[in-house]
Amino acid sequence: MTRRLHLVLLFLVALAAVASAGETIDRIVALVNGRPVMESDMVQALRLEQLLSNRPPQAVPPEELRAALGRLVDRLLLTEQMDSVHFQQAPDEDVQAYLKEVRSQHKDEDWRAWLQSYGLAEADLAEYIAEQLRSERFIDARLRPSARLEPGAIASYYNNQFVAKMKQAGVQPPPMKDVEPKIREILMQQRMNDLLETWLKTLRTQSEIRLPAPSSGVVETGSATHGNAAGVR
Repeated sequence: MTRRLHLVLLFLVALAAVASAGETIDRIVALVNGRPVMESDMVQALRLEQLLSNRPPQAVPPEELRAALGRLVDRLLLTEQMDSVHFQQAPDEDVQAYLKEVRSQHKDEDWRAWLQSYGLAEADLAEYIAEQLRSERFIDARLRPSARLEPGAIASYYNNQFVAKMKQAGVQPPPMKDVEPKIREILMQQRMNDLLETWLKTLRTQSEIRLPAPSSGVVETGSATHGNAAGVR
């Protein structure tokens, strides 16, 4: 028996021992340019989203879990882009400030117990925040220079949306010149979101993304918005 075959047999025996002990074996739910995405990665990503949006850590329908997997794949594609140009990490002081803000919203709760209810540790949340801040700055640096507003877009938003909302709230709307910078940024963010979605579609097309088929569970190459995974428990 060769040494390599011997090692493979030992590995299989170890897996069988874990399975017989009732342990859950993590499984691959996607491959992104050869990088495996584990089910535990997908579950953690969903729990972090639930935590930051103040949703309870509960089971979700399959379609919501597939959407979470799609967002995780997009995050990995963006990380590849950032790493390829050595884009700087978010400063630790910014990460800690964000973390402090989240924690302040739950000052009446046991912080560690609250995190554990989501199956998370503070280090998981800090790492996620750092990635989010880095991604936001990377997207802004890449897309803002090419984001352009249509002529008259600010006036149209002011007249058709801003003024209407103010009047509906019973508030006298300020002159357009006073809120123009705020409206411009709102419209720029909307434009950048459109550009980001187009860019992500391009990245998906140019990447090798293998996900389970929606019904058969067979791995196929396709868009990051597909997938088939069991509900989170």
